Amino acid sequence: MRGVTERPARLAAWVPLLFAVAGCDLAYPEVVVVNKTTESMQLRHISFNGCLWDTVLAYGESTAVGECLPGEDRVHFERLNAEAYCQDQAEQDGDSQRTEGEQETAEPFWFAYQTTSVKEVDYGDFRVFEITLNDMEQDFSVPGPYGH
Repeated sequence: MRGVTERPARLAAWVPLLFAVAGCDLAYPEVVVVNKTTESMQLRHISFNGCLWDTVLAYGESTAVGECLPGEDRVHFERLNAEAYCQDQAEQDGDSQRTEGEQETAEPFWFAYQTTSVKEVDYGDFRVFEITLNDMEQDFSVPGPYGH
């Protein structure tokens, strides 16, 4: 009879350990996004599966680690091509007839984009997603501006 009464006690000793190990597997996925487009391109308002990074990434920079929901999604972001913006500003300056000291600077347009590939994460995952030129398309599921 002694062995029967010891089993529940031994099992009770293992239960907290099992919950501790299972808790690690149930951690939300962690994600980092890296700007691997071009040196003249900046990204901002990056989001993936419920995680939003409210920062601007220059080429080669990455977001902080963010916890997101498990599942599939595309990485959504806004993009600014600084080189094209500067060229447009220079062309406008050459075309206008301004007096000395007068300056007109248009606000740059940040266009909505998303990755063409669908990313998937699960509980306990740590993923690094790189945004590249060949893996992006305009995101028409959000309000404009469009037409660049």
